[in-house]
Parts: sequence; C-alpha cells; structure tokens
Amino acid sequence: MLHLPPLYPITDATRSESLSAQVRRLGEAGFPLVQFRGKPLEAKAQWTELRAALTEAAANGGWPMICVNDRADLALLAAREGLTPWGLHLGQPDLPTTEARRLPGLADLHFGASTHAAAEWVMAGAACDHAGVGPFRGTATKSDHADPIGIEGLRAGCAALRAQGIAPIAIGGLTLADAAACFEAGAESLAMVAEVHQAGDAAVLGWEVQRQRWKLRPPFRPGQGLVLLGGSGAGKTSLGRQLAFRLALPFHDLDAVIESEGGRPVADIFAESGEAPFRALEAAFLPRLLTSPAVVALGGGAWESADNRAVVKASGFAPLWLAEAPARAWERAGRDPKRPLAQDRTAFMARWRTRMPAWTQADMLLAFGHSSRELASALLD
Repeated sequence: MLHLPPLYPITDATRSESLSAQVRRLGEAGFPLVQFRGKPLEAKAQWTELRAALTEAAANGGWPMICVNDRADLALLAAREGLTPWGLHLGQPDLPTTEARRLPGLADLHFGASTHAAAEWVMAGAACDHAGVGPFRGTATKSDHADPIGIEGLRAGCAALRAQGIAPIAIGGLTLADAAACFEAGAESLAMVAEVHQAGDAAVLGWEVQRQRWKLRPPFRPGQGLVLLGGSGAGKTSLGRQLAFRLALPFHDLDAVIESEGGRPVADIFAESGEAPFRALEAAFLPRLLTSPAVVALGGGAWESADNRAVVKASGFAPLWLAEAPARAWERAGRDPKRPLAQDRTAFMARWRTRMPAWTQADMLLAFGHSSRELASALLD
C-alpha cells in the first residue's frame, strides 16, 4: 500500500497568503506532501500559483511533493512543461481517475479520489492508490460537502479501501484531537485545511499527529532490524546511532564499512574509480550487514538499486525513510569534501528529486526540526 505522511496538509485559497507561498511554508515546516487546492480562484490564477509552486519545488529537490486537487487540466499543463506533479486528486463529479490516467504525461501520477459512502468505497477506481474517506464532520472550508460519516463510517470506509490495497485518508473538519481515533479506525493519513493554517506552528502539529500514529501503528516491531535511507545530510547516521543504542542493537554505516574494508575514503573511490564501482561495493557489502538484527544506515543512492531493495526485503529488516527537507540537508552536507555528490547545489537537488520516488516506497520518519535524539525518543515512545 502507498506510504503517506501522517498529516496531509491542503492549501486554502480563501486566505490572504498566496497558494504557492502556502506550499513553500508547509514544505519548509517539514511536510513532504501538500495538496494544491485552488478553489474558488479562477483557472488562470490557479495555474499561475500551481506553476510557481511546482517550479520552486523542482528547484528544491522535489520538496514538497504536490498533489493537484480536481484540476486534471492543470496537471496536464504542468506535465507538458516538465513540471509533472506527484499526484492528482479527483472528486466524484470530476473526470474518472481511469480516464485522467490516459492523459499525456499523467500515467505515472498517484491518483486519489474522494469517497463518502459504501458504494464509493468498494468502487474507488482501479487507478487509485489513495482515497479520502469522509467527511468525518462538516467543515467550513467545503460548503458542498456530503453528509458527515462519523467514526463508524470512517472505520467502514478504511476497511473497504485497505482490502483493495488503497491507502485511506480521513477527511472533513479534522483536528489534532481526532488523530488517535482516526488512526485507530484505520486511516493512514489525516487531511487538514483549517487546523494546519490556523496552527501557530504547523511543524508542531505535524509532529504531534505523527506521534499519535506511531503509538497506534509503530513502523517496526520489537527485535526487528532497521535500515535507514534518505539523502545525504538527512541525519541517518546520527539517528541510527541513537536508535541502535536505545534498542541495544549494533549500528552499521554502509559508507563507513566500505571505507574500512577498502582502505579508501568514499571521496577517493569516486575520484579514482567513479560511481559505478562504488555502487557495486554497496551491493557487495550490504547483505553482510543484514544477517542479524541491527540498525543500518545506507548512503543516499543505495536505495535506488532494485537489488538492494530486494535484499533488504528478504532480510526482514524494516526500511525507514528519514524524510528531511533537502534544503535543510544541503545546509548540513553541502560542499563537505567527504561527500563527493554534495558539491554543487543544483546537482544535489536534481539528484534528490530523482531519488525521491524510490525513498517513498518506505515508511517515512519526519523530523519537523527536531534533533535525532528527540526523533528517536518519539519513535520509541
């Protein structure tokens, strides 16, 4: 099933802050995915804001990923300009997801739908990998919403969608106080509009919602080995050491193992032999680190290899994506002489953007500005 962040923020066009600025602010707060909803703005104004948001996100490592609400036409325009969004969310009156998927450049998008009743839950659409379930309660941000379904309706909808392998998202007037009940009912994520934009600090809200999901649905089980993945500078080594200490497990940094066994720094391997031989060394050494439970931190590009992903899956280790904002990672790692692929910011961001689709195949850990010690504590609470 599709891995989603615990909180799914949605833009609000009725606010004085522009939509592109809202996307930027939420991305900087630490949210990896934002839904761009432009109603009631006219199409031209929506396109101007969407284009600006997608352009800025592309220049910043594809962060945050952007899902377009309702407007298949705008998603199509974006794809034609090389600014293909992460996904497209369509309501019941909109173009069917199966038809939208046939539009040029949209075949690989993540498609979502809004569902409100049993007939829609069981027929969400073959093209969907996520779907909204609700409304949980009435909301002022959507005057034409369907009748609220409450917690029992949410439970039934989540069960029906999960049975089809579709990630359910609770929608409709949700607040932080609803998080535990919605996750217990089976929601994978909570979509929020007013609660996000009215929060004094959206990152604090995102952090608390994440903690609620971890308490009910931990991303790994006791005694299970962990593999940490993500971009250079995300903080995998720091978090890995914290987790290994608290779990009483060995810690292995794949890059450090390669340097120790080969007698050469990673930077020298790249300079003298190139990237391909280094990737071969990753593939050779990784299986040795997965023979017994441990915490293993991978280099930024290791997860791109389908063979490496298969080895981790076969080992039973839980892969966890430390999903840090790339701009923050660049501040930590940029131009570090020990990191050969972190010397040029434009190249760093482009590489991050191409690697994100692979990273999203794992459960995500969101720091929201917290230290590795605080993240480990929350994860193990």
